[in-house]
Amino acid sequence: MRHVIIGTGGAGVSAVEAIRKYDQESEILMISNEDLPPYSACLLLYYLADENKRDITFWKGEDFYDRMNVTPLLGNNVKNIQPNDKKVIVGNESIDYDKLLIAAGGHVDLPSMKGLDMNGVFTFKTLTDTDNIHNWLKTQEVKNALVLGGGFIGLDAAEGLKKHDINVTIIETSDRILPCMLDEEMSTIVKSNLREHGVDVRIENEITKISGKKKVESVKLTDKSALDADMIIIATGVKPNLDVIKDSGIKTNSGIIVNEYLETNIPDVYAAGDIAESLDIITGKRGSILLWQNALVQGSIAGYNMAGKKMEYSGSGNQTLIKVFGRPIVSDGIYEGEEIRYIHNNIYKKMFFKDSTIMGYMLINTMQNAGVFHSLMTSKRDISKYKKLLLKDKFNIGMIEIEAAMLQTIF
Repeated sequence: MRHVIIGTGGAGVSAVEAIRKYDQESEILMISNEDLPPYSACLLLYYLADENKRDITFWKGEDFYDRMNVTPLLGNNVKNIQPNDKKVIVGNESIDYDKLLIAAGGHVDLPSMKGLDMNGVFTFKTLTDTDNIHNWLKTQEVKNALVLGGGFIGLDAAEGLKKHDINVTIIETSDRILPCMLDEEMSTIVKSNLREHGVDVRIENEITKISGKKKVESVKLTDKSALDADMIIIATGVKPNLDVIKDSGIKTNSGIIVNEYLETNIPDVYAAGDIAESLDIITGKRGSILLWQNALVQGSIAGYNMAGKKMEYSGSGNQTLIKVFGRPIVSDGIYEGEEIRYIHNNIYKKMFFKDSTIMGYMLINTMQNAGVFHSLMTSKRDISKYKKLLLKDKFNIGMIEIEAAMLQTIF
């Protein structure tokens, strides 16, 4: 049996580990366009902040391929997938497979503007991107850096650059920072924190012109202002790498369509991670939910199924946990329905309810009970009796579980 896995990110690595739990003998090949051991993009902030921390990104160790008995095919792009012949074309090589997992991740969704090919313009999605940024910081005099995009990748980029003692400005087209995570009120708190740490924030703005001769020198914004720029990092969101399945017959919407076993419309071809479309367990809608923890779970379940151990995937959540200059921020669910809030000692909590169940919540400066809230929300537990207690520091899941146990005893 030969398993071929396209992608060495979280989904691909988790699939390998799942397969190896049950199968030590089958051949596993992993394909990546980067010539690197598996690394976590979630750890790139620490490497960007400190060039000496590059190795910290190799979350499974630099010996992962050898340890897991995997044959790596690195430094080449997948040209074509031929499901009818069960082949993957990599560079000039044709690779046969019995089971195929497509875990090719996503890429930065570049805006449509001139000047993005200018020296000094970077993306911040891969380890190679971060290597390139460090090389620029070492070889150029960088006083002013711009980050286009105020999502969590953009905020990581801004924090990492600020560690190099340069002026950093975030430019965000939306009316708030972290527009996919926070509402306007909670976003304002994060924006204040960024400014406290010396990061300028320009919301409801975008770059209209990039100027420079051999390299970027300045930009103009929609509000007519001009900013000096010795470098620009583009962090404008991520799109699935669907080019890898072009002309393969594999069906897609926003991502690759999969069933409850993470199998595509073609037998023995699976998809997981950012490239796969999944069910949102809160809204009941299908779409691309591009989060690390979802990729890990999907990769594991795909791996189990590839190894012949049937396991269903129930859907994805959108719980996001980040830190901005050490300040924890948690976002989960959707922000619809009745709203309650709690503010105390610089801790901010907000929660939304519908039909006595949690629909979503936001936390700033705390992660207390985040896992409990997520569990209560995804299980659609009736918490109507506890609304006034949920956001209090003294709340714990035992209050609900004890009552449930007592009711079972009575009835």
